Amino acid sequence: MGFFETDWSAMTTTDWTGLTVLLVIAGLMTAAYFFILKPSNRSKFEKHRDFVNQEEEMELDREVKHGHAK
Repeated sequence: MGFFETDWSAMTTTDWTGLTVLLVIAGLMTAAYFFILKPSNRSKFEKHRDFVNQEEEMELDREVKHGHAK
């Protein structure tokens, strides 16, 4: 079990900063996953499902309206 022990008193400021940043990012990612995957938020994200295709169609419409053809 000596392999998994940590000498907390030997950690430097850089070590503590890295640990803090890691925990904050992990917490934010976990919160984001729960927010995105929550069933009640599904309808919010479903309307943005094809935003890439919709953007291309909008660009084609704009070009045709301005007299440009692809």
